[in-house]
Amino acid sequence: MKKILLILLVILMLPLVSAAELSFYPDEKAFEEFLNDEGGYYVVSGESEYSQAWATYLDAKLSRFKERGQEVIVLVGNVYENPKMKELWELTGLPYEASLNPSVIVLDNAVFFTGNEENIYLIEEPFSQKYAFEIKEIYGALLIVSLLVFLFTFLFSKHGKYTHFFYILVVALLALWFSNSSLFTISEVFLKSIFQNALIGQEKGSLLTLFFNLYFRVYSPTEEAVLILHLSLILLIATLLFFIAPKPYRELGFVVFGLTFASPTFRHSLETFNGSIFEILFLVTVLAIVLNTKFIEEDSKLIKQIMILSVITGFGVLIWPYLLLIPVFMFLALPTKSMKNYLYLGLTAAIFLAGRSYFNVPLPEWPLVVRFDYLIVFMKEGIVQLILISYVLFRFRRSILRMKGGKALLLWLFLSYLVLGLAIPEVMLALILVSSGLAVRLITELYLT
Repeated sequence: MKKILLILLVILMLPLVSAAELSFYPDEKAFEEFLNDEGGYYVVSGESEYSQAWATYLDAKLSRFKERGQEVIVLVGNVYENPKMKELWELTGLPYEASLNPSVIVLDNAVFFTGNEENIYLIEEPFSQKYAFEIKEIYGALLIVSLLVFLFTFLFSKHGKYTHFFYILVVALLALWFSNSSLFTISEVFLKSIFQNALIGQEKGSLLTLFFNLYFRVYSPTEEAVLILHLSLILLIATLLFFIAPKPYRELGFVVFGLTFASPTFRHSLETFNGSIFEILFLVTVLAIVLNTKFIEEDSKLIKQIMILSVITGFGVLIWPYLLLIPVFMFLALPTKSMKNYLYLGLTAAIFLAGRSYFNVPLPEWPLVVRFDYLIVFMKEGIVQLILISYVLFRFRRSILRMKGGKALLLWLFLSYLVLGLAIPEVMLALILVSSGLAVRLITELYLT
């Protein structure tokens, strides 16, 4: 009874709650007490897909803090689609319409997580910085990461005298960043779209939705699962940056890493888990393959190589369409008498069109408004790359038109992303990465060879 009076008092004192904000009743402290007490819980979802999806999340998340039992009922959804919530709603003293707003209402024997289809994702907010890893998860993640680091360290030991030492230094820097930062979060856009659709089981929503739908079948759909994946992808991106440097100077991958991660925009974008981390992952993966593969002219082996590359690129284009520029610029950077480039572009386009039909992927919009503020940000954060690129291109200006190979591919990508950056902010991360790789490639291939 006391809690009900407090709730009514809060309602009278507060203005109408915006649908874009999560509210706690009577307060957030009551939720913390519920989370930390020893009483058991059981979750009852509504009849809608979104209510059942977030009930699955809540059950998995709460089980990391509390035991399942019959002491407290946890209701998810709103009174219009959850009969049990409607039955107990009078205990809150609130009108039915209030259940459509995102809120956490804590009573003695019941906890309500409310919202509608558009805002219920906000019930994740109270758990966004709360992690409760199991021992097996910690040891499992450490084992997998240790094996990968050992594998790449061994591989890099064959590529230059000091490459593996620089790689270990990169791993150490990332470990310091991970352990001293509390900024790794999940974006609201990701929660509302990919995360929620994966919980619902909408496999045709997008390629990422399908991936997370499968991932959550193996790993519980919680922040812990996303955080482990998040940090692992950052480590993988940092590792693949070494392959952008020329093979004889692989240790300069440390410079590519330094120039790329020195950008506050790049680091901040990776700290927030959203689709951009997969865009960068596919970009650096495709570049690593293209820049380090010697395409054999034998028909059978060539087709296998191109098919593997096309599948990876095609999946990447489904996530980030501007990746399609790589097979297009292969004609200029790596010309050949064989059908390699035509096969690569054709297979990639076919995979993209087939995937677009299956996942209903919309084509990218081309805004007509030119905004120089994006380029100004790049000029501030990429000043070192711009100076190096400008100097080398001026120094070797007579050979620019004859430039072929990896440096030519990166140059064409750099110029195209630079132009696109006038109107499309999504290319900014790619521009930072490509410019870093281009600066290192130009210096090593034109100065040191």
